[in-house]
Amino acid sequence: MPKIPFSVLNHKSGRLVVIAPHPDDEVLGAGGLMSQYVERGAAVDVILVTNGDGFVQDAERYYLALEVSSAEYINLGYRRMREAVDALAILGVGAEHVHFLGFPDGGLERLLMDYWDHQPLQSTTSGATRSPYIGTAGYNRPYLGRELLSLIQELLVTLRPETIVSPHAYDEHPDHWATGAFARLAGASLGFNVRHLSYLVHWPAWPFPLAFRPRQRQKAPESLVRLHPHRWQELRMEPDTVMRKKRALLTYQSQVELIKPFMLAFARGSEVLFEESVEDMAKDLEQIGEPPTSVTNPTRNILAQWLKKDTPIRQVGWAILGHRQTVDITLAQPIKSDEIFHITIHMAMTGSMRHWQIDRDGIVRGDGSEKIGVQFEKQSLRVSWPLSEYQADRVVLLGIQISANGGFKGRTPLQLYRLPESLGFDE
Repeated sequence: MPKIPFSVLNHKSGRLVVIAPHPDDEVLGAGGLMSQYVERGAAVDVILVTNGDGFVQDAERYYLALEVSSAEYINLGYRRMREAVDALAILGVGAEHVHFLGFPDGGLERLLMDYWDHQPLQSTTSGATRSPYIGTAGYNRPYLGRELLSLIQELLVTLRPETIVSPHAYDEHPDHWATGAFARLAGASLGFNVRHLSYLVHWPAWPFPLAFRPRQRQKAPESLVRLHPHRWQELRMEPDTVMRKKRALLTYQSQVELIKPFMLAFARGSEVLFEESVEDMAKDLEQIGEPPTSVTNPTRNILAQWLKKDTPIRQVGWAILGHRQTVDITLAQPIKSDEIFHITIHMAMTGSMRHWQIDRDGIVRGDGSEKIGVQFEKQSLRVSWPLSEYQADRVVLLGIQISANGGFKGRTPLQLYRLPESLGFDE
């Protein structure tokens, strides 16, 4: 795994923006990187999407009660805001560079998939449908996916970062991978070039061991490295940087009492970061005979399979055939009658989205469902739709999920694709 080139860290004027779903994730994933940027005189800003007001076990412990009120959850959010300011100060990031959005902890995936631009989501803990945190960047903004995207875009346009760092698309926590999706969408919509790195926090049996090991280097999970061996990079840290990161993590007292071994496992001799990219969408494959632009889910080791059930989706292939977008979905076993396939599309420039649900009978639900074509095989299906659904947007975020009986079964990571310039958008 290569060391991150020094050029990432030696820009005196280049601004780093770290985007995190909860207070503490920014230090877990990029505390060392932020510290090194500050040491070189570069500007560092942190955008915290939620205030961490949805951690039920933490609230029950903090209030010594099995029933916690909405007001108490919001009070917990204010406490985690104070912890974040104190933690980031240890890394050299001042309070004026910490931007709190106050969106619903535990609800970011739903904002991305189901609460985009109509009825706001109500937080299951705070009860709020708008950010209740007075004096913050997100105060009183409704809990809608499009509002969150707009808010992140507004901040990035003002900050004009050279580098954005956000959660990895394969991170298994819904708030994390959703935050990464919002960040990549916002970054892709900017009118200037920006480098995008991502960090991993939640993955089965990682990091290992769950203990403070300051001399041990952090290594990305082997199954993820095999998928993209040249895009994982390692940032080596001096011992004083590691200890600074440890002190910052321990400042999150609301978290330390519950997950201290997990948190300190990130205070190691290096941090691993992933170089994000926008993939070029393959076009007219039936004529030129090339393989589709594909997303493959990693093969898990035995321990990881035991800890968490494997996703049934094995591979997804994206391609443009004529004037239609197609996606071929391959499963590890025959398709079950209760499985529902979810296809989501987010357009970076217009902020629009589509969400279609397809059952085993081929019935499609969602806006524009009458335009969707579906072909089932025993262990796969092909879905297609007209390119006009993209509204002439050139960069789109695409992803697949599977649910059954109201529960989540698996997904492929949402990936940004660049559509060919020569593409027509006719029906």
